[in-house]
Amino acid sequence: MPIGGFLDTFPTILFVAFHLVFLAIGVWALWKTQQGGVSYAWAFGLYALSQVFFLGHFSGILTLKMTVFLEQSLMVILVIWIAMVAASSKAGRSG
Repeated sequence: MPIGGFLDTFPTILFVAFHLVFLAIGVWALWKTQQGGVSYAWAFGLYALSQVFFLGHFSGILTLKMTVFLEQSLMVILVIWIAMVAASSKAGRSG
């Protein structure tokens, strides 16, 4: 049995519920950071969108490999976005 194979015994609705919670957390983070005027606030929108792709998988629209590919692509963009904002704000403080 591959590592994590035991998760196949859990009902799909449990995973849907987790991804709905993750989606809500992503939307909340977007809302809170946008209210605070944080320049990378919309990066959290990418996280929220990634959860929509997982819900697409559980509804049968996307394969798991496509879902993970899209999710990981969005996470790379999110990381680059936040790193660039952090680097530019650091450069602004030192200059």
